[in-house]
Amino acid sequence: MSQIRVRKSFDPSLFVAGAVVALASLAVAAWMLRLGDIVTAVGLGLLVVSGLLLAAIGLSSEPTAQ
Repeated sequence: MSQIRVRKSFDPSLFVAGAVVALASLAVAAWMLRLGDIVTAVGLGLLVVSGLLLAAIGLSSEPTAQ
């Protein structure tokens, strides 16, 4: 008989961390853009993307570490 390893397909801690980073960065980027600081807003846009990637890893069904 072969052993089947079952892994949960949702990692809530990674998903929540990614969502918080993305939402907080988006809010601050919008605020900076409203103040006229375009460079900071674009830099925070990179944090939004990294937060979305982190949340996507949390939703992934593939194992991230063995």
